[in-house]
Amino acid sequence: MEVHIKRNFTKALLCLVFLTAGAAGARAESAPEARSADTLQAQVVASIDRTVPSLGTEAGADVFSPESASDMAEILYYDKLLSTGAYCPSSYDAEVSYSASNREDISCSNAFAQASGPEVPVVVNRNVKSFISYFQRSGRKHFERWLGRSQTYMALLRNTLREKGLPEDLSYIAFIESGLNPTAKSRAKAVGMWQFVRGTAQKYGLKVNWWIDERMDPEKATKAAARYFKDLYGQFGSWYLAAAGYNAGEGRVLRAMKKHRTEDFWTLASYRRPLKRETKEYVPKYLAAMLIAKDPKSYGFELNPGESLAYDKVRVQQATDLRVIAEAAGTTTEEIKRLNPELLRWFTPPDYPDYEVKIPAGTAQQFEENISKVPVQKRVVFLKHRVANRETLARISKKYKVPASEIAYLNNLGRTRRHGIRLRPGTVIFIPVRAGMKSNNTLADTVSILEYQS
Repeated sequence: MEVHIKRNFTKALLCLVFLTAGAAGARAESAPEARSADTLQAQVVASIDRTVPSLGTEAGADVFSPESASDMAEILYYDKLLSTGAYCPSSYDAEVSYSASNREDISCSNAFAQASGPEVPVVVNRNVKSFISYFQRSGRKHFERWLGRSQTYMALLRNTLREKGLPEDLSYIAFIESGLNPTAKSRAKAVGMWQFVRGTAQKYGLKVNWWIDERMDPEKATKAAARYFKDLYGQFGSWYLAAAGYNAGEGRVLRAMKKHRTEDFWTLASYRRPLKRETKEYVPKYLAAMLIAKDPKSYGFELNPGESLAYDKVRVQQATDLRVIAEAAGTTTEEIKRLNPELLRWFTPPDYPDYEVKIPAGTAQQFEENISKVPVQKRVVFLKHRVANRETLARISKKYKVPASEIAYLNNLGRTRRHGIRLRPGTVIFIPVRAGMKSNNTLADTVSILEYQS
């Protein structure tokens, strides 16, 4: 009896808040729109019907426990989303089969969805709640680490997506892709905060080679991800399907849509095939991460104050040692590496004219003044190797543990098909390692970038 009273009380409370938030707008709507609002309200109440029994209905429980209080906070948070038009009941919430006839009622296109600009609809169903629970419990340590990184990177991600005309909430995809780790690498050889594989990265304008991997540049990778998401949304017309396509590839999602004759992600996820479990869980995991990250305290997380990533960008005309850049900017080599995780070597890429290197905010003028005083021949120093009798480029590559293709590039030796040919004895070639490195080659000495360019 008491449980029944609590359920009715909670329903009444939420309905009251709902009606208060939406009454003014609803009165101004036409009759069909008012009916749509009534339908939405009924769905919310139905969703609460299933949620409230967990609030203190365990055997012998006749009062709200601390666990119940957290559930109540969750319900009130859903209501806050509803009042702003961001909450969308789904077919999973209503626990009914999804069909074209009820699609309009359970979509976000209702009288209260009046968000300005593009938005990702927020669905809270049992799958999303399951991941919320996971992040609060066994996945807590990981999520706390992600939240810590969010202080550094989220402003950059949101601003970049907004500038590209995309929903800022897509930034939370990076939470579940990499935990906002710009140097993350997967077993599938996906790299960076947005976990691009090489082919997709290059398709969207990122350079990936021995010198540099722009998948690890948070700014450039986010711009590439924005272009990719724009293409995916243009193809699917749904942010959920776009997210699924980002995870599984467009082809797999298109085949699933064709096989099951639906354009609804939740319906596709209800089938065993062809979407893999990882893809089925991708959207609810993303939504759970977004809900928590937007309001950590409501879910029991503490967000310690931190500073957003800030830097100046300066151009370097040629390959330049990171130590030289650090000294010119008045900082450390470690800080330059932290700001430029895409740089794989100890110098900026030689095949990238006017490369923009990131330095601490406020140091651009100091850098320009100092770098102009450094002679060109001292900005980077490579090793010089004199070719021995019967020595091949492949053997030299193995000796210095440097790809033959990169040695060939520095010395204008042509493409990889020439790596196995013998070089003329006595020829001097340049190796992309810092001068002074210990070597078994007694004829090796140093050469400046000026000599290399000449």
